Amino acid sequence: MINNDHDQLAHPISDDPKTPLLPLHGDPPQRRLSFRSSISSILTLKNFYILLGPLLSTIVCLFVKLDGPVTSTNMLAILAWVFAWWLTEAVPMPVTSMSPLFLFPLFGISSADHVAHSYMDDVIALVLGSFILVLAVEHYNIHRRLAFKTLGILDPY
Repeated sequence: MINNDHDQLAHPISDDPKTPLLPLHGDPPQRRLSFRSSISSILTLKNFYILLGPLLSTIVCLFVKLDGPVTSTNMLAILAWVFAWWLTEAVPMPVTSMSPLFLFPLFGISSADHVAHSYMDDVIALVLGSFILVLAVEHYNIHRRLAFKTLGILDPY
């Protein structure tokens, strides 16, 4: 006969719907993290890369003085932030590419509305819409059906 208590301790994740997901009343937790291990799990290289962008941006804002308006220094700081995230791939590329949408208004370079209009120009919307249509045509094999109809071949679909 199999001991269910021992089996549940050996394999805490079970397919049995009656197995509790959390420890019951008096059961001690399986493993307690020490302060050192919790700090070392926070201080990872990836988290450093995430903080590298704002850190470089702060350094540029504090120590770099350019001839011209303050927005030129702020623009250089945003460039350093985005470049650090792009180079290290600390955050996903779509987040990196969309970061000027919140950084430009935050640094006082441009309004959020103006930046959003720059991202969605009429030509960009047209190209994006055509790519979406192409994906729909490929998904439903419309391109093959059109080719078969044009050639006069019986449609196998």
